[in-house]
Amino acid sequence: MTCMTENIKMTEKSSMNEKRLSLWEFGKNRLALFGILFIAILCFLALFAPYISPNDPFAQKLDKRLLGPCHEYPLGTDEFGRCIFSRVIYGTRISLGIGILVVAATSIAGTSLGLLSGYKGGLFDEILMRGVDVMLAFPNIILALMIAGLLGPGFLSVVLSLSLTQWPVYARLVRGQVLSLKKRDFVEAARALRPSNFYIMRKHILPNCMEPVIVLGTLEIAHVIIFASALSFLGLGIQPPTPEWGSMLKSGIPYLRTYPHLCFVPGLMIMLTVFALNFAADGLRASLGQYAKQEVLDR
Repeated sequence: MTCMTENIKMTEKSSMNEKRLSLWEFGKNRLALFGILFIAILCFLALFAPYISPNDPFAQKLDKRLLGPCHEYPLGTDEFGRCIFSRVIYGTRISLGIGILVVAATSIAGTSLGLLSGYKGGLFDEILMRGVDVMLAFPNIILALMIAGLLGPGFLSVVLSLSLTQWPVYARLVRGQVLSLKKRDFVEAARALRPSNFYIMRKHILPNCMEPVIVLGTLEIAHVIIFASALSFLGLGIQPPTPEWGSMLKSGIPYLRTYPHLCFVPGLMIMLTVFALNFAADGLRASLGQYAKQEVLDR
């Protein structure tokens, strides 16, 4: 019995070592390092926004409306005389917060369902996967628009609508990983010791599924930020005067020709954030090797 347990540990350790994140490989990818650095800066801005922003993002000064960049207002002011730089910093809290919150909820729900579906199989697996296929047949943004329209605009509406549409991809990815892993030698050896199914899933299968989930989650934060900005741009997301990149972009559309900085600044933040997250995910995929499946990046 002791020998069998040691063999299980050695086999599983070897499997984990094959997929262990290579920091040296990640460090050679300059774009990935830029992505991580930019994301760290965004997190710093979001956490310390009250101490960094030079002005109140909600304060309206109509006598200073539509100013260009200056010492008092580094990125100028909007149509109500509010500091664009301060609103962008506070908007980082909203946009990044929605992305992290939605990905945390959907990754936990999708991973749990995919783990159960792949390990148990049978009728539950068949019903769940057919439901996943139906949801993936529709564009996520269309479903999110429908749900947000029913729930009404607001922060909670954005989080719920995006969470309900993003979990199926995690379930499908994890199920595929489980179908492969449960036939591996270390899982078969663990079954010989007759532990509970929950113990096998938690101890031996789930840790070996996490690498592609991490890569997918990094990419999904970028997708969620784009979708949340789109909902706000269409009037179904975060409502003014709350600073959010999508709603800021919408507010600047009427002034696009005369005061392009109103659209340029929030649009640039969305673009750089999405680029940074994709660069970081690409670096993770390269470090994790073949286990971060190409289908994750094809979405």
